[in-house]
Amino acid sequence: MNFDPTLLETYHTLLRTTELQKAYQEFIRLFRFLRNELERQMPDFRFQSSITENAMDYAYFSFTNPDLKENGLKLVAAFDHKNFQLEVWLSGVNRTAQYRWAEQWSVCPPPMELTQKPNCTDFVVRLPVETDLSDGGKTVAAVKEAVVQLLQLLP
Repeated sequence: MNFDPTLLETYHTLLRTTELQKAYQEFIRLFRFLRNELERQMPDFRFQSSITENAMDYAYFSFTNPDLKENGLKLVAAFDHKNFQLEVWLSGVNRTAQYRWAEQWSVCPPPMELTQKPNCTDFVVRLPVETDLSDGGKTVAAVKEAVVQLLQLLP
């Protein structure tokens, strides 16, 4: 198997000439704090045991409560690295549940976004979270507010 030497050299240069590694470590520290603090402040929810890092596409963790679980839903806190955007998703526990829920909604209030392809995306509805990521307390509060907004969509 061969790999792109130009991309590998670009990565090497970035590691050598920037604070990329330290910056990514700081992001992971922030995202773990967010997960742990939400778990502490939201005892009615059960959280995925750790964060998932997905090759710098998305980092995420999921959480659910009995009502969501009964309806085949979960919440996901996701960070889109390319767009540098924190989001909260309302997602199906699997594609079947996700498709079923996507069929029930034709629109959602902005800035929420309803999936156009429930069989291809990992969310039914996603909501961008506007916050100063350097302030952990404000970020936790903003995610909790997004959760409240998304839960209001449910019947």
